[in-house]
Order: sequence, then structure tokens, then C-alpha cells
Amino acid sequence: MLLDLVLFTAGVALLVGGAWLLVTGGSRIAAVLGMAPVVVGLTVVAWGTSAPELFVCLIAAIRGNPGLMFGNVIGSNVANLGLILGLAALIAPVRVEWGLKRLELPLLWGEIPMLMVVTPIFAALAWDGDLNRADGFILVALFVAFMWMTLKMVPRSVTVDDSVDDGAAAPARRGRLLLLNTVYVLLGIGGLTGGAHVINGSALSLAVRLGASETLIGLSLVAVGTSLPELATTAVAAWRKESDIALGNIVGSNLFNLLAVAGPVALIHPVAGPTALNVRQLPAMVGITTMLLVVVMRREAVGRTWGLVLLLTYAAIMVWWMGSGG
Repeated sequence: MLLDLVLFTAGVALLVGGAWLLVTGGSRIAAVLGMAPVVVGLTVVAWGTSAPELFVCLIAAIRGNPGLMFGNVIGSNVANLGLILGLAALIAPVRVEWGLKRLELPLLWGEIPMLMVVTPIFAALAWDGDLNRADGFILVALFVAFMWMTLKMVPRSVTVDDSVDDGAAAPARRGRLLLLNTVYVLLGIGGLTGGAHVINGSALSLAVRLGASETLIGLSLVAVGTSLPELATTAVAAWRKESDIALGNIVGSNLFNLLAVAGPVALIHPVAGPTALNVRQLPAMVGITTMLLVVVMRREAVGRTWGLVLLLTYAAIMVWWMGSGG
């Protein structure tokens, strides 16, 4: 079992390192090509922090381990809201920006209302334990709509950050930068792929040795492991009092998990999940997401009291899942 834990840790390190390389290389390529920083954040960085979940889920689905796939998506979303947001609020009150919860019908929705719509839709699609290609198409279509609405809220006056001088570099330097950062991106994808393979193999081995289901391992170890980029980003943002970044990162990650992770996986390889989805896992995810709505829609910040409540809720959910075997 010690070897499995070492391999799992190594897999998480590969995932985190691969995500860092992907984000770094992708962001610099975007800067060289003259993309606005806010667009880079909404695309390259957001995709990079969700890449661990995507690769782990895709490989789990292809290998025929649906419990790991569903456990990772649902467990990551619950961990983001209970564990990560709770810890961030304990470090410093997390300010709730209006842009995250704005609701101007019919087009301009903030990330939090969108999450409150997407979560029950995902639960309804997965309620029977299956995600087929039609379900995947619906989730991907919702993701496209989300990205379109998000980009609609970007001010038209946004320009490339003048502090990034790569876009004005000489052609030869631009070429070298593009080549170097393309290597970063490829290495990042390699790290993500390798890490996902190692995590899936070691997680399944741990499940067998501990007598636990693959779903329970996915809901706990794998979910927290693949959420490390969000945990690091959110903790640093909270420590620096940049709480709008902290909450935006968490909510955006949950949307990406449901739409840009589960959707493409279902399109590529339909998934038949465990029967306990509609008994324990999906209700827990919908419940803690609803708690987020209750907390933030009438408050200017998520304070330490609510941070503690979220942490205790996460602990209660984990005890529930572990006590029932996932």
C-alpha cells in the first residue's frame, strides 16, 4: 500500500506540474499572439486548472472505471465549495463581486447563477447513472453558451497588457518564444496524461487493498488530488486579500468540471456510473451548491463563520459517503 501512496503522490505531482506548464506555455503563446489578458484567463488558465480532472476522468472512462470518473467530478465540486472555499474564508473573508452573481435576463448571467442552473441539469442527466453522447452534447452546448455569455461581459475596451512586451518582439524572438512555449504546452500535456494514468492505476490498487469502492476513492483522494491547483490558487488569493479571484476560481472550476470535463468525456466515451449517484453523490453536490447560493446572493462576503460551516458540511458529507461505502 505504501508503494501505491507513493505512486499516487507522484501522479498528483505530475498533474500539478503538467497543469503549470500548460498554463504557463499557453498564456505566453497567447501574449505573443496579442490576446487580451482577460481572454487568456477565461480560456487558457481556466482550462489549465481543470485539465487534471479532464485527463483523469477521460482515462478512467476509457479504462472502464466509471466510479472514478463520476467520483472525481462530483467529489471535486464538493471539495471546491466545502473544503477549499471554507479554508479560504477562514484565512480571510471572501468578498463576493457583483459580476459573479449578476443576473440580467436574457443574456448576461454571472457564474454563480449559471452554476445553480447547470448543477441540477447535470444531476438530472446523470440521475440514471449514465452519461451518453446526447448528454455530453447538452453539457458541451451549455459550456459554449457559458463561454459566450462570459465573453459578452468582457468590456470592449479591454486591450493587451502593455507590461507584456512579447507581442511587440522581433519576428525571430517571437518565433523562439512560440517554439519554447509550445514545448511547455506539449510537456504539460504529457505530464497531465502520465499523471492521470498513474493516479488511476494507484487509486484502483488502493481501493482494492483498502476494501473501498473505486467511487469512494474517486470522491476523496482523487477529487482532492486533482483539485490541488484550485486549492493552491484559492489559498494564495485569499492570503493576498484577492478574494474575488478566490471565489471566481472556485465557481469557474465547478462549471468547467460539469461542462468542460464531464461533457467531452461523455462525447468521447459514454459512461455508465454507479447506482448510488442518485442516492448520495448527486444530492450532496446539489445541496452544497445550493448552500453557496444562500450564502453569497445576500451577502457582500463569505465570512469565517460561514467558512467553518462549509468545512463542517464537507466533513459531514465525507463521513456520510465513507460510512455508506461511497
